[in-house]
Amino acid sequence: MKKYIGDLEKVRVCQKIVYMADSSNEQSVFYDCLSREYPIVYQPIQDNLDLFLILEQTTVLCIIEMIRFSENSRKLIGAIRRKTNMPILFISKTNLDVKRKEENRFAIESGADEYWGCSMDIEEKMLRLKALIRLQNRIRETSTIWYFQKLQIVLGSRQVFCGEIEIILTKIEFDIICFLAQQNGRVVTYKELYEAVWNREYLRDDANIMAHIHRIRQKIEKDIKKPEYIQNVYGVGYRFGEFAQEVS
Repeated sequence: MKKYIGDLEKVRVCQKIVYMADSSNEQSVFYDCLSREYPIVYQPIQDNLDLFLILEQTTVLCIIEMIRFSENSRKLIGAIRRKTNMPILFISKTNLDVKRKEENRFAIESGADEYWGCSMDIEEKMLRLKALIRLQNRIRETSTIWYFQKLQIVLGSRQVFCGEIEIILTKIEFDIICFLAQQNGRVVTYKELYEAVWNREYLRDDANIMAHIHRIRQKIEKDIKKPEYIQNVYGVGYRFGEFAQEVS
């Protein structure tokens, strides 16, 4: 296993901003200013959003702009947060100060990292957004990155990339791949993996472990029948290798 610190040349290629807005914000002045300085992936907020498709090539920031914070806002923020650790910025057009204070609390509690009201002018928005992106970049620059062939694991931001594409993992999936990768090829038993990742007593819940491993392989392996990264040690557990072959 090779470890590098601060080498983010490949990761930086993926830096885009997802901008999600309801229909009232399609002509947002802030969006126009933003698009002049950053590559933007624009996504209208609608039913049946494919969040995996939206977020898979985006690493730096997700902006949600809506008329007001609502139950749909909470669900959307929660769904994004379950799929990625990137910063989430919620922008509301609510005018009332009392309402904005309430929305601010709801947005942050739902998983957003920043809440902006409509009273903030464009110049201040751009300055604060640049500061947020710089903070995200500093976190990455001080992070250890593990390289396994085309796979890159960025510990500080809890992200995984295959080439220049971010692989969207759940919290459990990232914890599994990170724990296995840390072992330098050592075989990890089902019991050890379960207790380390789920942080509870092992009750021989091997089916649950195998289901998560299968989903991870679907995301990171070129051929799940001939995995290059996570390999089985039958009857024992798993190991993580740069050139994984099934071990019997």
